[in-house]
Amino acid sequence: MNLHLEKVLETTSAFKILSDPTRFKIVCLLIEHKDGLCVNELADELNISQSAVSHQLSKLESRKVVCSFRHGQMVCYQLENNGLTKNLRRVITIFQPK
Repeated sequence: MNLHLEKVLETTSAFKILSDPTRFKIVCLLIEHKDGLCVNELADELNISQSAVSHQLSKLESRKVVCSFRHGQMVCYQLENNGLTKNLRRVITIFQPK
């Protein structure tokens, strides 16, 4: 696989992550809350079930967009600090209303 094709696949994968409205909102919330949010906080913010949030978080975690940590008995998430999340932040910034 040549480098150009790898970059194309990386870029399309990033857009696939943001193509789901719930995942997009989760990423936006985690950008705003740099210290992270727990599953129940995300569910409350998004007005959806904790299981629906957890399902999307597992997809984001498998793609190295978020990482989990424990806060007492609660599982919380924050954005990973890597090239992908830096690029996702840039894309979201471009499309957010001013």
